[in-house]
Amino acid sequence: MKNCKGYVYLELIAAFSVCIFLILTILPILEKVMTDRQNIIMRTEAHHLLYERLTAFMEGEIQGAEREFIIQKRSYRMIWKDDVDSSGKIEGCVRYEDVSGKSESICDTATK
Repeated sequence: MKNCKGYVYLELIAAFSVCIFLILTILPILEKVMTDRQNIIMRTEAHHLLYERLTAFMEGEIQGAEREFIIQKRSYRMIWKDDVDSSGKIEGCVRYEDVSGKSESICDTATK
């Protein structure tokens, strides 16, 4: 052990390099996970809004008019479309922008 004076610094630099490599590898993955988590939360809120509005429409509580909702500082637009065939159905769609700015839409139908 008398001739080990220079190896301590070399081992310290190698260990530090491995730690930096691991951190730089994990950070992009962590950012993607956080973005996906926010997108899932927004999609879930859009599904709940669509379900509530379609249920209220079928029970006659609301009319099928375009409206914008703001839930937890996020904007959702509810759009109604009459079905082209005369089956007595109406289509409701919720549109929103996800975290990356991409436009998303969720649609479902209900009977009038």
